[in-house]
Amino acid sequence: MKGKLFIAEDQPNFRKGLLKLAGKRSAEWVVTGEAANGRDALLMMEKCVPDLLLTDIRMPHIDGLQLAEEIRSRGWLTKIVIVTGFKDFSYAQSAVKFGVLDFITKPCVETDILSVLDRIYVQLIEESQSQLLVEGWKRQHEDSELRSAIMGMPCSGEEVEALLKRMKQCELHFLRIPTYFPPEKHYSAQDVPLLQFAFANIAGEQLNKWFPGGFRLFPLNASEWALLVDRSASRPNTSPSWLQILTDSVHHYLRLALECSGQGLCASTEELRQGYRRYRREGDRDHGSANESLLNQTALYEKEKEIVTWLMSEDNSRLSRELQEQAVRISHLPPQTAKIEALLLAAAILRLVQVQFPEWQMAVRPIDWDSVYKCATPEDIAAWLQGYIHKFLQSHNNWLASKNDNPVKQAIRFIEESYMGVCGLAEVAAHVHLNPSYFSNLFKKETGESITVYIQNLRVQKAKLLLKSTDMKIFEISEATGFNDSNYFTHMFNKIAGVSPKEYRKQLAGQ
Repeated sequence: MKGKLFIAEDQPNFRKGLLKLAGKRSAEWVVTGEAANGRDALLMMEKCVPDLLLTDIRMPHIDGLQLAEEIRSRGWLTKIVIVTGFKDFSYAQSAVKFGVLDFITKPCVETDILSVLDRIYVQLIEESQSQLLVEGWKRQHEDSELRSAIMGMPCSGEEVEALLKRMKQCELHFLRIPTYFPPEKHYSAQDVPLLQFAFANIAGEQLNKWFPGGFRLFPLNASEWALLVDRSASRPNTSPSWLQILTDSVHHYLRLALECSGQGLCASTEELRQGYRRYRREGDRDHGSANESLLNQTALYEKEKEIVTWLMSEDNSRLSRELQEQAVRISHLPPQTAKIEALLLAAAILRLVQVQFPEWQMAVRPIDWDSVYKCATPEDIAAWLQGYIHKFLQSHNNWLASKNDNPVKQAIRFIEESYMGVCGLAEVAAHVHLNPSYFSNLFKKETGESITVYIQNLRVQKAKLLLKSTDMKIFEISEATGFNDSNYFTHMFNKIAGVSPKEYRKQLAGQ
């Protein structure tokens, strides 16, 4: 998940500095726009409402406080941070009235802005997780109402009708697994909860490809599910034989047969009930037990929220420690319980990356249910889980490295990329947004040499490479490595290498 950031600042240089600082948090924030006055900012934000606004108070046309007032009047949930050179009580009072989160005074240092970005990003993640949990509970309640309506039990008719109206072309299907014990698989009764969980996830994955956001799948009992799909929400490339594809997928992964019964379009509670009665008459089926054990979405959301808590902890090692402890705990559970717990944690990890951190580039792969089932011992199950944990921690560590990159490391990367052009103390210090004098001392303290010496040594090393591997003339190499004066190049090369560039090339030729 990336937060959307908008910057409103009438001073071009300061606005440019804020944009550069936002670039240091590119894994967490994307800048959706910038403006030099409040009026332009408001017009641009109407096209893409940001999660965070960094704004000055004193701006032309509409100032920062008026901008904050306009944002609140529109009902946007944008978080607002005011960065200004004018700090007094009356401004602060007005800012608080319009829900401004923070008040940063100029001149401010880099850490002031970055800490605000980090703190608000954590808030966004926590709010997003809370919203997901609420949505999960809400969806379970809605599924329960739909289930009751279908099976002829007491329910809120108005709520069910409203849910059906949200689906413009609601089509009802019933899915049934006739047996969990096919001849080609030696499943036991203990495997049933695992197979139910596997089926629900395989079906959900496939349906999301065909009807993104336009389907409801929920259990009626241990072996039957109701499926509502909004035909108007289907993708253009959805195959007419999508139910057969789903059936084939379930058989491929689980070796279980799947029966599908379509009941046509339904627009009312009564039509849902009639569809269920027809379905029951088709095969003279029993209702089955509605209380069979099924892994529910609440457990998945709770596990996901738990991972986020570890992820956002100030103790950077906590995430790894907690996940490893989970794997160890699972390795001591009974085999079937261990499988369900491992699947729950792996599903939570994959969902978290897909929804919140798609930019992590983690290899999110579908869960291989057959591999899980073949795990004979809790130790094997924990080893399988470690594959997901390892990928997740690797992505997290890369994220931490980008966040904790210090100014000297940033400077060295900048020098490596820019040594062939204008590249001195002033340019490097500006790149890392630090005072040249302060940065010069910091660089020498960490590397043991001045930034000028470091740049000259790097340029000479690059020159040696060109002298060795090309036929370029001396003055050409001088220009290519950032020495605009070939005489100065020869002087510095001699000083660092102990020989002139020409002599160095001769020595290489004689070897």
